[in-house]
Amino acid sequence: MNTVILVVDDEQAIRTALQGLFEDEGYLVTTAASGEEAIAKMRKTSYACVLLDIWMPGIDGLETLTRMRQIDDGVPVIMMSGHATIDTAVRATKQGAFDFLEKPLSSDKLLIQVRNAIERRRLQQQNALMRTMEPQRANELVGTDPLIVDVRKKIARVAQGRKPVLLLGEHGAGKTLAARMLHHASGREANAWSEVNAATVPNGRFDALMFGAEKGAVPSAPNGMRGQLEIAEGGAIYLDEVGHLSHEAQATLLTIVQSHTYCRVGSGRKLPLDVRMVVGSSLPLSTLRELLREDLLQLLTATTITLPPLHKRPGDIPLLVEHLAKRVAADLGAKGIVRFDDSAMEVLRQYRWPGNLREMRNYIERCQILHFGDDAPHQVLTKKTMPSVVVGAQEGLVQGLDGATTFAAAKAHFEKAFIRRNLEQHDWNVSHTAAAIGVERSQLHRKMRALGIVREEEA
Repeated sequence: MNTVILVVDDEQAIRTALQGLFEDEGYLVTTAASGEEAIAKMRKTSYACVLLDIWMPGIDGLETLTRMRQIDDGVPVIMMSGHATIDTAVRATKQGAFDFLEKPLSSDKLLIQVRNAIERRRLQQQNALMRTMEPQRANELVGTDPLIVDVRKKIARVAQGRKPVLLLGEHGAGKTLAARMLHHASGREANAWSEVNAATVPNGRFDALMFGAEKGAVPSAPNGMRGQLEIAEGGAIYLDEVGHLSHEAQATLLTIVQSHTYCRVGSGRKLPLDVRMVVGSSLPLSTLRELLREDLLQLLTATTITLPPLHKRPGDIPLLVEHLAKRVAADLGAKGIVRFDDSAMEVLRQYRWPGNLREMRNYIERCQILHFGDDAPHQVLTKKTMPSVVVGAQEGLVQGLDGATTFAAAKAHFEKAFIRRNLEQHDWNVSHTAAAIGVERSQLHRKMRALGIVREEEA
């Protein structure tokens, strides 16, 4: 049990007694001698329950309760006092206290109340998570193609394990959906879920982001900060684009996976970790072998699930189009759903969808916005009336060659389009792009200079 309780009382004897009582029951216990100290600790740590004395030097228990609920309005707070009046108890209840207990405290009653408070907190979090997960569940990996059916079977098979899971697949192929499906089937779905994209983490910030930091340990968070691992405690964390991690961050991740413990930056205290680790990458496994240290890769690849690109299951296109059209219409609050006739659907089937499900959803959303009218509750698009973005993308390479009169010009056009697309898919990281397309970094730099390929903001 990694449930953390905060005991706030100015009397050392009471703090020590309650800490011993709850640690004997398997809880983790943190103590504070004043309201000010308790507030500072709550800004850095999430607690399952708080035991709070009313009469303390400095800010009293009622003021502390008010400030605590401003930080975390869902944390159950049990008030304690040996000299309280009925009026005080009523005020505490109106301010959101879970219960009010008189000193001297009954150990049995206190344990029961704490268990009840934690259980209510868990149910509240579960209900909130289910509400946020509902749209995601509606967007689960849809399809009848054997490739995607096999993915769903693998997710169900490994969901309740504890080992890390590696999800591979192109951009937009559904890795995040797969990770959420795995979490929903894991038995941990009532607990927290966190997502981190390694490609967006600045150099040197990975430890603080994942572990959190003590006050003064990180310049960007002078008052301290909670880490993503603490936020996801008891649940799961999805670390996407793991191939973008620096060597230092890879060592950190390896330690997390192996030891199931971590320390906040600026603290030597080891904290137990109960988080299911799911990682993802749009890079092929051959490229990850070049980017990740061998011992980390061995741990991550013990359980690997590969999401197939959309163009490899064309038979699922009509089903996916219909499914996403319903979701888009619901999200936009539209009165009807955009539809495609046979000629338009054939275009959608033939298109390769390099952006996979993400690109398809964006396209359908555009169709819904541009071509849906109140006078046509079920607008049907044809090959002639559908937006040209798909048709144009399908025929764009040929159209772009209209001005190419030689083979060399046509080759240069293709190379430029191919390199630019891959650079965009890897956020213009030249090293990762070079590894992905199988060329040396210096060779890719030369090609970019020769073909005049630069980011728009650098042009």
